[in-house]
Amino acid sequence: MLQRVVTEAGRAMSIDAVMLCTDSDEIAALAKQWGVRAIMTSPGCTSGSERIASVVDQINADVIINVQGDQPFVDPLIIDSMCAVFRERTPTPAVVTPVYRLPADKLNNPDAVKVVVSANQTALYFSRAAVPYVRGQQQSEWPLTVVHWGHLGMYGYRRDVLQRWSAMTPSPLEHAEKLEQLRLLENGTTIDVYEIVAHSRNMLSVDSPADLETARRLVNQ
Repeated sequence: MLQRVVTEAGRAMSIDAVMLCTDSDEIAALAKQWGVRAIMTSPGCTSGSERIASVVDQINADVIINVQGDQPFVDPLIIDSMCAVFRERTPTPAVVTPVYRLPADKLNNPDAVKVVVSANQTALYFSRAAVPYVRGQQQSEWPLTVVHWGHLGMYGYRRDVLQRWSAMTPSPLEHAEKLEQLRLLENGTTIDVYEIVAHSRNMLSVDSPADLETARRLVNQ
């Protein structure tokens, strides 16, 4: 699965290099076989963002894209679109992440992270709950009133954001929702969003045995 992730990420046209951050000697040895640079990190990192932040001084880049190792069908075009957001928006965003139009049947799924989006395309809040709540309507009618946005767990960071990660106070909301991006919002860092078209492959993260079986089925289709 990791080999698929680094291979697919490497197909993005807008990036200079793919690096694999890990605390595993076994994975680092495999990365070398795959021709990918591995950077060793502490086993105490609590999130992918913290892992990258802990070794950011070893990465020579102004913008760093965080792709999770459990996303075997990562789409290189999503990475390229994220890089385009960094190039085209003024001022240069601090953090960029993709969102998609959430199907109504995923509103109550806590594994489908929701994001409330402002008029200027920044994230106001992320939650596992069904937000925004539409008062006075049956939930089946909510899509007629507002767009519910889902969040794809991939992040682009300006280098300076990762450099100050360790100085950010761990967030009560981050602990409650188990969502690392809430640390950024609670510490006053703006997160820009951009829309992607999501489907069963590019949304899949392998978080359970059932997800793994789904991935195995998709890879053979």
